[in-house]
Parts: sequence; structure tokens; C-alpha cells
Amino acid sequence: MYPDDLFQEFERMFAELSLPMSSHARRGSFNPNADVHVTDGGRTLLVRVELAGVSRDNIKLVVEGASLYLAGLREAGARRADGVLQKEIEYGYFLKRIQLPSRVDVSEARAEYKNGMLSIKLPVLDSSPMLGPDRMEIRMIVRGRG
Repeated sequence: MYPDDLFQEFERMFAELSLPMSSHARRGSFNPNADVHVTDGGRTLLVRVELAGVSRDNIKLVVEGASLYLAGLREAGARRADGVLQKEIEYGYFLKRIQLPSRVDVSEARAEYKNGMLSIKLPVLDSSPMLGPDRMEIRMIVRGRG
């Protein structure tokens, strides 16, 4: 799958967020684990997401209003086995929404993907309520392998 295809799929999934989420498939094929921490004396939100096996090119991050959206694709590698004895790793599209407790400065946000772990640092602007559905993509850098 090419990055443009991924982004088109992300746009489709993002549009579906306004619909009731009645099935796991509507959210994506799997739901990655995430931790959200407040750091720097309340000045930064740190979001860490487990994305082992996901290519950096297959990850998109968007902040819209009070939500951080992570979307992407974990592609299944070539399988040469004759049969499956145990299957726990999920593949396919994912879409994760994380509710943000305060306004963040997306222009200063940083994302780093290293060894299958995505870390996103979001500077907190203030504790005032969110205004409008501003939508902005977060740029990401890759360090090391992953």
C-alpha cells in the first residue's frame, strides 16, 4: 500500500468518526495500546503508543479540537507457514482517538518513532476550553530503527 492510499483510508476512517462506533472494524483492524502522561510540571503532554511492526510511512497524526488521532497500517508480512497454530498479532488499519485534557500547541508538537514505540510531545498552551475544530497534522521524525 502506498502512502497516498493510506491517507485516503485515513480520511475515510476520520469521516466515519461522526457515525456511531458499533463495530471494531469501524475503528480499524486493531487498537494500539497508548499511555498519556503530564510532564514538565504540567507544561507538556507525553503520549506513547506501541506500534511494533508499523512503518513510519504508514502512520499519520492529526490534532483536531480536543482530540489526537493516530491512524495507520500494520502490513502483514509474507507468511510461509502451512498453517496457523497461534495468532495474536493483529494486522491492518488502526485508528486511535485520544482525548486531550487541554489546548496544545500543535506547531511545537514533536513525534518520534523508535524501536516500534511512537512518542508524541504536545506542549500545553493553557487550560482554557478548546475553540473550534482546528485540524493540523503533526510532523514526525524517525530515530534509530523502527
